[in-house]
Amino acid sequence: MTRKPADAARANPARAIAFHPGDTPDGGAVSLALAELRRPVVDLAPVDPVIDPAVAVFMGDCPMAFRPPVVAIAGGAPIVGAAAILAALAAAEPSKLLPRRPAERAVAEHWSAWIETDLVPPMMASIALRRLAPRHLPEAIEQARQVLKDRVARVEAALEDGPTLAGRWSVADMRLMAWLHRADWVGLGLGSRPALGAFADRAYAKPRIVLALAATKRPPVIVDHEGREGQGA
Repeated sequence: MTRKPADAARANPARAIAFHPGDTPDGGAVSLALAELRRPVVDLAPVDPVIDPAVAVFMGDCPMAFRPPVVAIAGGAPIVGAAAILAALAAAEPSKLLPRRPAERAVAEHWSAWIETDLVPPMMASIALRRLAPRHLPEAIEQARQVLKDRVARVEAALEDGPTLAGRWSVADMRLMAWLHRADWVGLGLGSRPALGAFADRAYAKPRIVLALAATKRPPVIVDHEGREGQGA
């Protein structure tokens, strides 16, 4: 008999994970990890929007806030933000979310950290700038575009050497795929990036990945410095 997630959680609360995807593509990254773990998932209340300092660098005097994903594992304290969540899930069940070989695991952890610090901030800023400030901050838009172009080129080069970033599907690939899934929000085209396009096509060929990415089917809610909300591009 197949249980609904809430029924499975009541039957085995020690394995249940409460989850809210937030309002950015990072919710898809967490959904992908949860799909690999195959543990019961129940709803969790969202957290308040936050301003990420790394994103604010691109926004000048117009910082904007995003609602990040949040999980609570087996009734524990909430863990906020994709990087912290993926690290916690990988620590709990590394064999399902990281490569087994130490060298490949180190590569996956390196890419996870790089995506958090170098790739996601210009992507997040691009979403906000394209939606709420397309005419008012042209220099900021161009800066984010140039930075993003250079950093995406690094990922494209890495994927030319293999089908994943670290030898096997890992949390680093999940974070990357979640953002590629919403490339339209960012203004990122994959047509001229064959390695990234092939990476996304391989992921979309797996039904569990398509289902998990449905968590980011709606554009994110963006809150500007005056508290006004808008929808992502």
